[in-house]
Amino acid sequence: MITKPFEVTVDGTEQQLMVRSASVTDRRESDKVYNQSFSDAVRSKAIVRAKIDDVLKEQGLWDNNKQTELDHLQSEIITRERKLAEGGIRLSEAKNLATEIQELRGQIRELISVKMSLDNNTAEGQADNARFNYLVSACTVYRNSNQPYFKDMEDYLEKSTSAVAIKAAQLLANMIYGLDNNYESNLPENKFLKQYKFIDEKLRLINKDGKLVDKDGRFVDEAGRYIDAKGNYVDKNGFRVDDKGEYVLDTKPFLNEDGKPIIVEEPKKDETVVPTSVDNKEQTEVTKG
Repeated sequence: MITKPFEVTVDGTEQQLMVRSASVTDRRESDKVYNQSFSDAVRSKAIVRAKIDDVLKEQGLWDNNKQTELDHLQSEIITRERKLAEGGIRLSEAKNLATEIQELRGQIRELISVKMSLDNNTAEGQADNARFNYLVSACTVYRNSNQPYFKDMEDYLEKSTSAVAIKAAQLLANMIYGLDNNYESNLPENKFLKQYKFIDEKLRLINKDGKLVDKDGRFVDEAGRYIDAKGNYVDKNGFRVDDKGEYVLDTKPFLNEDGKPIIVEEPKKDETVVPTSVDNKEQTEVTKG
């Protein structure tokens, strides 16, 4: 039996837990959950995976042009990966290749997002999720007693946003599907960028001094907002702004047609102020609210 131990603090107490591999009984019960969920989904008119492409085409969400675009993007990635792996080019050119690959992957994710979303809602997709949820609930146990942490699948679903549930689901997914927690870090472009210190451990772009930057070398903070060398907020062109994104300027009054400044007094409560020019000797009209 394979086990993945982990510790999580729950209500101030550290819980010693582990995720174990599914037993024969677990798999048998999870198949029942799958079949029930699949039947319920079909009865509720959920489509099956074999019909995804037909539905996407019927609704104008996918066509031959998009498939051609997807094939082209994948081909462009392969071409750049080979060139990056081969080396023998300027480091600056290699960096550009790596960032281009990142952008191409982003375009692919955006292109197929509608297809992935629809797949999750197919009868098979819903049944897969139900089976996985059952296995997380059954295979998450206390390390010292091997007793289940969750009472049942419903208990797991109610606690699905808790630290225990999230960590357990991640570990079980790794065990079942062979998922790699470091998948993004191990992509060829990110391995290159990290090796030559163009990105940090969180895969964020940095300059030669280790400061966070965007792809054009402009400083950004932890939240991705543009800043100057002193840490002040700026827009993408380097002009100072405040934390709300408003420009920080020494403002001047607007001018009337004679070139005289127009002074606008701050209205008092329940009063409306009509602005006048400074060379107008009449008092500002005040309309009582």
